[in-house]
Amino acid sequence: MADNFLEKHYEAFEAKRNAWRNSHPSGRKQHISRLHRFSASTEGIELPTTFNDPFNYTPHPLCQLAADEVMSFIDNHPEWHEELRLGKMFGVLVVKNMMGKLGFLAAFSGLLDKQNDIPYFVPAVYDMLNPNGFFKTEERAISEINQRIDELVGLYEQYKLDNPDNPERKERLNQEITALKHERKQRSAALQVKLFEHFIMLNSRGERKNLIDIFQEKEQHLPPGGTGECAAPKLLQYAFLNKLQPIAMAEFWWGNSPKSEERIHGHFYPACEQKCRPILSFMLSM
Repeated sequence: MADNFLEKHYEAFEAKRNAWRNSHPSGRKQHISRLHRFSASTEGIELPTTFNDPFNYTPHPLCQLAADEVMSFIDNHPEWHEELRLGKMFGVLVVKNMMGKLGFLAAFSGLLDKQNDIPYFVPAVYDMLNPNGFFKTEERAISEINQRIDELVGLYEQYKLDNPDNPERKERLNQEITALKHERKQRSAALQVKLFEHFIMLNSRGERKNLIDIFQEKEQHLPPGGTGECAAPKLLQYAFLNKLQPIAMAEFWWGNSPKSEERIHGHFYPACEQKCRPILSFMLSM
């Protein structure tokens, strides 16, 4: 009785919220649901008794249904097809909401169409593309250093041709180039560390840790570049932030195989070891 009462009120709230979004274009753009109901029937499909190991699994039938829907969604966006021919990993996470209703989340690894937040997919753990954020601000400063280095290298080469018998000016130019390269290296390293500190991951117990702390606890050095941007941690982060219960997860490849490893379009694969093992071990309390 109580469950039916709560469910009716929840559905009424959802109906009112969706009606508001449909009548407000800006709201509709910002609040397109990241949680999707299954289009196909899930009747008769048993839920798994435990959450699967992301590094060793057979895709659950619900994950296969979710992946089919994501693939259909991608098919309907031809503007992505040329980029995706190069290959990209996508992920799906079957979840239950607080009312016990079943649905799924979808994510892509890295960027898609030069974006890290596309409605339908869960957003990035940290928005490093914010033009006013620290990452892009410092990235622009480092780009200016690169430009200055290029200018000085051009002057140095020209001076060698025009003044071969005067080494003093060449030495001053060389020292300035060396100093700028050192500054670039230091600022780039500091920026990478600061970025990893802003990737604050949430686990199933509600605990939070940044990537630096997670990798140090695993007795590893700094995380590899791109850590935290894979599909699996994005999916779990969004689920835990939004009080969704993870049921099963799977990742599939879209596009051509990269040269570094064999990948087959539409096939499922485990989460990556180097970047994701430490993160998912924390997030899933493995």
